[in-house]
Amino acid sequence: METFLKIENIQLWARVGVLQEERELGQLFSLDIFLWTDFEKCTENDDINKTVDYSKLVQILKDQSKKIYCFTIEKYSNAIVEIIDHEFKLSKIKVILTKCNPPITGFDGKVSIVRILKNN
Repeated sequence: METFLKIENIQLWARVGVLQEERELGQLFSLDIFLWTDFEKCTENDDINKTVDYSKLVQILKDQSKKIYCFTIEKYSNAIVEIIDHEFKLSKIKVILTKCNPPITGFDGKVSIVRILKNN
């Protein structure tokens, strides 16, 4: 059975963007994370030490968002994947990072990047 943990709509404020104003003032991002690992040991014994501590993960990402300063959501999303991979050593990670209000004249949508890391 394939099982993954999904964490939705993590709100992050980060200084990411091409415009200088975006990097100085920052802006809102939304993050969805999908995490694959062996959840069977947790399932069998109801052992919280055998699963992903998602409260810790959310706090790490919120703390990291205060330190980020870059031009692209591509770089920011890569930093997120690297942090998750380093902290938790999972078999697969998928992140969807969304810039909630991109400063594009006449555009009211959102822009997202999807990154997937598969570990062997």
